[in-house]
Amino acid sequence: MTDKEFKDIILQLQPYMQAVAEKLLKDADSASDAVQEAVIDLWKQRQQLDLTKENKSLFAIVVKRRCIDFMRKHQPSFPIDEGVLMLKEPEPDEDSEELYAKARKLVDKLPRRQRKVIVMKYEVGMSNKEIEEATGMSSTHLYATFSRAYKSLRDAFIKNKI
Repeated sequence: MTDKEFKDIILQLQPYMQAVAEKLLKDADSASDAVQEAVIDLWKQRQQLDLTKENKSLFAIVVKRRCIDFMRKHQPSFPIDEGVLMLKEPEPDEDSEELYAKARKLVDKLPRRQRKVIVMKYEVGMSNKEIEEATGMSSTHLYATFSRAYKSLRDAFIKNKI
């Protein structure tokens, strides 16, 4: 492909590439930068490109990738409040203690095996792998046991309006 052929194709598709970039970046200046970077990428590979076919989709893909690179590079950085992300444990209050006591009573009513795995998981803090090893259950059996326990607890919560 000659330089003139490449330039003609770029001039023809530039408005389309700009529209794609603006749609993704929501900013005309950033979109222009992304399109320019995409054209540079395409220019470097112009000898390998078969531009006798439909070019629009290829150019759109290159522009989209450049937009994604731009968004990754320009992510806003600011301090993160752990409380907002709910990474901190909430302070216990009377309501949460009462709710825990009710839930614990419902767990105590579960069948022995279901009760055992729920306690191991949520009170002891064991991983599923550790529970499998401690109980001798397969991962599939453990999953089914958890599913039955969760369903029983969910039904009990609804029945008791907790």
